[in-house]
Amino acid sequence: MQFAESHRLETYKSLVAISIEAFKALQLVNGAAIVVLLGYLGQVSGRAALAGRMLCPLVMFILGLTLGTIAFATSYLTQFALFNESVPGYRGRPHTWWLWWTFGIALSSLVTFAVGAVKAVLVLSTA
Repeated sequence: MQFAESHRLETYKSLVAISIEAFKALQLVNGAAIVVLLGYLGQVSGRAALAGRMLCPLVMFILGLTLGTIAFATSYLTQFALFNESVPGYRGRPHTWWLWWTFGIALSSLVTFAVGAVKAVLVLSTA
């Protein structure tokens, strides 16, 4: 195996591994935020009033978790399309189409986490 071919293969493998870890991180931060907020609401006095104000942050974290899961699915579709592109006569969507959707969805998951976190801090700072 030539160095250039070996280098491409190892780079591809590392890109996949990095992507998987990024998807896991999106799931972790959004899921943990939900658990932490619900745990906090279960312990704080005046939780009924605070719970209503925490609806938006919780929805943002749930949306982030959902988007992270969808990003896993579109990542699979990216790899499936990439594999199929090596099959003669393939006429489906190119893998780059799925790749950009995956990137956008994953970025949206991160944005929803950030918005949820800021809104949670704003609610808790005025509580």
